[in-house]
Amino acid sequence: MNRRGAWIVGGAVAVAILLVGGMWVWQTTDVPTGPRSSPTPTVASAPPSDPTALAQRALDEHLEGCTAEEAAGGAVPEGCGIRIPWGTEFAAVDSVRFRIERMPLLQLSDGGFVADGGILVATVSGTGQDSAPLTQTYRTESWTVRGDATVSDGEARLQVW
Repeated sequence: MNRRGAWIVGGAVAVAILLVGGMWVWQTTDVPTGPRSSPTPTVASAPPSDPTALAQRALDEHLEGCTAEEAAGGAVPEGCGIRIPWGTEFAAVDSVRFRIERMPLLQLSDGGFVADGGILVATVSGTGQDSAPLTQTYRTESWTVRGDATVSDGEARLQVW
């Protein structure tokens, strides 16, 4: 057997060992089979008292609402920090669909907030400048929103500009 053949056989043996080890771990993992107990409140499910966490949750809900519906005619929702440069490629826009890949992270300041670092993908469908049907995807990795924030009594109220 030559050197190349030895490497191939050694690699095959290593893969086989990894597969057998993986199957052994999978088979020995304890999976509960009895009835599940009712969920108990945990720190993660309890409402946070941290003002930033409350404001982040409110912002996440607001932005999910902004992007949940398909925008007709290219009219993106206001107060959502969404700008799409479709004017150079499209003569007319029929619809815009959104996908959030990462929410902007919120930081509170004096009476307001700035949330940045979000990733948003928008898929625009319509008619191109050449009158042909066109679908184009735009992606921003610097989705940013700003606004006013009031956090009191375990509730956050945001006004996004």
